[in-house]
Amino acid sequence: MALPPEPLQELLPHATWVVEAEVVEVLSTGPDVPKISAPAGWTDTGQKVADQRVRLKVTRVLRGEDVPELVVNKPVAAYSLRAGNKGPFLLDGTRPHPVILGRYGPDSYALAKLEAALKG
Repeated sequence: MALPPEPLQELLPHATWVVEAEVVEVLSTGPDVPKISAPAGWTDTGQKVADQRVRLKVTRVLRGEDVPELVVNKPVAAYSLRAGNKGPFLLDGTRPHPVILGRYGPDSYALAKLEAALKG
């Protein structure tokens, strides 16, 4: 069974940027992550995919410096990004390439919930 995304109250203190954005380009992808062998009958093994560096076109900044685009790192996680993925991204303050926070990517949190959490 897949784990739910981390609670927003745990991630937001680590988010230097919270942006609505679209992936416009995958710049690089890291080496393949070893596959996990599952015993018979398992439905989920927690497979992970490689890290990526992507360019985001920022459409709205909810927290952080107002920027038109960011090049960010997606760590090894249960998802991969491709051009056209869009939604809210929570990013740490790593320079020059912030790291995407959370387990599952830009569709983990409804925008309305994120906006409400930011208002406190």
